[in-house]
Amino acid sequence: MRDTSQNLPSRDVVADINYFPALGTPILKSAWRTPHLNERTETTSPMLIRDIRASPKEFNLDTHGFQFISLPPKARVRREDDEETVKREYYPELEEIAKKLTGASTTHVFNHVIRAHSSPSDEGKQDAQGRWQSIPSSHAHVDYAATPGAIEGTKTELNLPSHIAHLFDTSWRFSFLGAWRPLKSVRRDPLAVCDATSVTEADYQVRLREFARTGNKSANYVMSHEGEEQRHEWWYMSEMQPDEMVVFKGYDTARDLAGWRCPHTAFRLEGSEGEEPRESIEARIVCFWE
Repeated sequence: MRDTSQNLPSRDVVADINYFPALGTPILKSAWRTPHLNERTETTSPMLIRDIRASPKEFNLDTHGFQFISLPPKARVRREDDEETVKREYYPELEEIAKKLTGASTTHVFNHVIRAHSSPSDEGKQDAQGRWQSIPSSHAHVDYAATPGAIEGTKTELNLPSHIAHLFDTSWRFSFLGAWRPLKSVRRDPLAVCDATSVTEADYQVRLREFARTGNKSANYVMSHEGEEQRHEWWYMSEMQPDEMVVFKGYDTARDLAGWRCPHTAFRLEGSEGEEPRESIEARIVCFWE
């Protein structure tokens, strides 16, 4: 790729994105290894990641797969809050946001994860409140693969309440969303999202998955990028604040829409090694059109 590190607008950056080979065949669970953010492989590529604050371009979920929004200033959940507090105080607001953004008739938040660590050794441990710890994502991916078996496996794993689960059969459309928000100003490992219109079908590689605690089988997409010239258009929001959020598509049955899925990943900001770990909350939402 050409050297794009010179004469950039002030908050545009060039950073490594961890990609995977374009094999064209599913990646088996036995062959999978998760790279770390500071680890380079043969398919790691430096990418220009543009700051959305400096862009006049308008983005929306159905076209680009993501949308940045501003929230009304108020106190929201904190890193220290327990699971029931998050569900009680945060989930209703997220469900209303999802309805307004998508026009869906029913929305349901089915889980969330708070990330407040950066060391791979912390991944998968439980904190004092019994929550499974997670670190920022380290590779370009989409949370769900669109194969019928993968989607059915995801539905089984979610084990949604019956009044929500039955909507998969009675609605004419459904979608999975991610809603990501920092818990403090982001100075390390920000989240980048990729404009879905810049990604070709061949760039999506199926990774087979098996959920550790249940054994349910599913799949997601990991991303490849062929060629020296950058094709993928990556975006982030510099110094993102707790009253700012990015909502992105994981899957949509309306696959005629360009933005029915959205690749995303964290990335390492140059010079941020001394900063405290990023603190963020990501919630996952299912939307139904009845």
